[in-house]
Order: sequence, then structure tokens, then C-alpha cells
Amino acid sequence: MLKLFNRKKKDNKGFTLVELVIVVAILAILVGILAPQYTKYVEKSRQSADVSNLENIVKGFKVAAADTDYNIIPNGTTSAVFTIKMEASGTTITATGAPTKGTNDTNLYWEDAIKEYTGYDFSSKVEDLKLKSKKWRTTPAQGSTATAETAIEATVTVKPDGSVTVEYNPTSVKNGTAGPTA
Repeated sequence: MLKLFNRKKKDNKGFTLVELVIVVAILAILVGILAPQYTKYVEKSRQSADVSNLENIVKGFKVAAADTDYNIIPNGTTSAVFTIKMEASGTTITATGAPTKGTNDTNLYWEDAIKEYTGYDFSSKVEDLKLKSKKWRTTPAQGSTATAETAIEATVTVKPDGSVTVEYNPTSVKNGTAGPTA
């Protein structure tokens, strides 16, 4: 009898079907629990990358306003306002009240400063700087046919005395949350 028992034990190779089903069930439960957490962290890292890209451009304006080599500070009493808008299709900068380059002008202006400090030419839309996160909302959808705008913005105001103020839209850009979702 002992020989028969030892011989059966030697012939038993591999796992039973029940053991495999239990292992697969445990793995499925673990994936079901961990997958939502993983996607949440991926989205948070995308938002952090978007904020970092926007902050780098804002820092470029701050440095340019302090650099005397560039003509970025407006003359007179009005302020220069630069609106940086990051969308899924790229990033644009619009300037209001900023000194502009003349035809025979050799001075360096905000476009030159931002190109030097960020490495991007903002004379047109920069398609290399796109939003990575789809969760940003600058304007919530109004009505049944409207869609919310997916973008983040920074408005940089340079005053004649050289001081710089920055406002963000949505205001949640500073803390990395996606803002209004409606």
C-alpha cells in the first residue's frame, strides 16, 4: 500500500484546474482594485506636465521683464498683457499693449525673449506644446448643444514699472485640479 501511495505522488505533476481558477480569480480581483488607482495617477501626472509647461512659459515672461536686453515693458501708463493658452491642438500667445517691432527695428522684443527662454517660437501656434490631460475646463458647457472648452490659460500682465502679475484660468491650475467639469 505504501508503494502504491508513493507511486501516485510521483505521477502527480502540475496544477489542478481548481488551483489555476483560484489563482486567476485572485489576479482578476487585484487588477479590478488597482486599475482605477493607476489611471488616476496617470491623469494626475498628465495634469502636472501641463502645469509645468505653462509655468515654464510664465517664468520666461518674468525673466524677460527683468532682462534689460529685451523691450517687453510698455511705455506710458498702460500695461502689456500676454495671454498664454494651451489647448489639445497646441499653445498660442496673444499680446495686447506690448511694444511691437518696427520694420527696421533691431531691438529685441517679447517674441525674441520667449524664444530664447523657452526654446519655442510663438509667432504662430506651437503644436509641440499640447495639453496632455483631457480633464481641464476653462469654460463649462452652457446649454444642451454647447461643449466645454478644454484648455488652460495664464494671463501675464507686465506693468510699466516692470512688475509682473499672473492670473490662471481655471484658477485650479495652481493646485493641479481639473476645474469645472459641467
